[in-house]
Formats: sequence, C-alpha cells, structure tokens
Amino acid sequence: METSAYIRTENVRKVYNPGRPDEMTALDDVSITIDRGAVTVIKGPSGSGKTSLLSVIGCMSRPTAGRVFVDGKDVVKLPERFLTGVRRKKFGFIFQQYHLIRNLNTLDNILLPLYPTNMMPPEMKRRALAVMAKLSLSGKQHSRAKNLSGGEQQRVAIARALINDPAVIIADEPTAHLDRGLAAEFMRILASLCGEGRTVLIATHDPFIYGHDLVGKTIAMRDGRIEEER
Repeated sequence: METSAYIRTENVRKVYNPGRPDEMTALDDVSITIDRGAVTVIKGPSGSGKTSLLSVIGCMSRPTAGRVFVDGKDVVKLPERFLTGVRRKKFGFIFQQYHLIRNLNTLDNILLPLYPTNMMPPEMKRRALAVMAKLSLSGKQHSRAKNLSGGEQQRVAIARALINDPAVIIADEPTAHLDRGLAAEFMRILASLCGEGRTVLIATHDPFIYGHDLVGKTIAMRDGRIEEER
C-alpha cells in the first residue's frame, strides 16, 4: 500500500500553566510524520508526553508553539469552530478507560458523536447498526454498557470512534486493561481498519502492541522529546 505523510508536526511545544510555579513542559520541539493508511505507535513511559502529543495531533488542544498539518492543512491557527469540524470529521478517538456512559445502551453510546451533526435519526441508526455488525455487536444494541464484558466494551468504543467515518483512529493506551487475547483481537480489528485505508495512531507502553507486525512505524518518547523514530 502506498503511504505518504497524512499528519506532520513541526517543532511542537506544549507547556502547561506557563509562567506559574507549576509550569510543566509536556512536549519539547517534537517533529514527526504519521503515514497515511498505516499503524504508527508512540511508545514511552508514563509522563513522556504521549497523551499530550495525541491531544495536539487530534485537535483536542493547541500547542504552545509549532505547527501541526493534517492532510496538508495547518490546523494550529484555525478558529475554534473550524478546529471542531476538523476534529469531528477527520478523527475517531479510543480512550484508555473507553469513556462509555454506563447507564446508556450500546446503540446510544455509539451514536453520541453524531448528535452535534445534522444527520437524520434513521440514517444515524442505519450507520450505527452497520458499524455494530462489522464489530460483531449485532444483538447488543439494547444492552447497557455497564453489563458488557471488557471485550464488548472495547468494541463499542471502537464502533463509536468509527461512526463518523474518520480518516484517522487515535487510541490512547487501548490495551491497558485487556488480557493478551483481547489485545490480539484489538490488533486484528486495527488490521481491518488499515485495510480500509484508515490511518491509525496508538500511544502505548505495551510491548505486545509496539512489537506487533502490523505496526509500520514506532516513535519513542521520553521527557517530552523524541528519542527515536523507526
């Protein structure tokens, strides 16, 4: 599969609480490329800057300095309303704790990202049921999230990330609470997503993930800086 840089950062710096006694530099001069249609892993210990980098790349926060290009467009200086549009259309997010609403059923959890859009309810449901079928969740649409197994909750989180048909899937420590069998299932799902042409970016310290054959590039971080890119 032909790849090219879909995401690129240039000299990105992220400082929290600037000018205060608790000022903290999370990212320091980070320049990386994320290839289109491939799996890229950002690895490193806790506090290395992985989550901050995902947040900046995914347009959830702005860098203190530097530039971020998504599909060739510099998104750093976009007004918030346009940045929200980029985030909603380009990215799907899978969080470490899944962030499912426990008392909502599976279908409603998956539909949540569509509610700010103008999509009509019948189309929303059709799209959700199609994604659920792809992830072997058919028949679970009325099950409350709190009653699902760990593997089912993970697949609901993936379905929710896919509901907007994003070009990029961003996953932050997605296997932190999974056994090896469920982690392997997660990687099989990612392989199918890459087969559809999606770009996948994972932050992890799990050797099973960053050592997996599916991973095209590994970026090692420490103390907010890039140690190695290979």
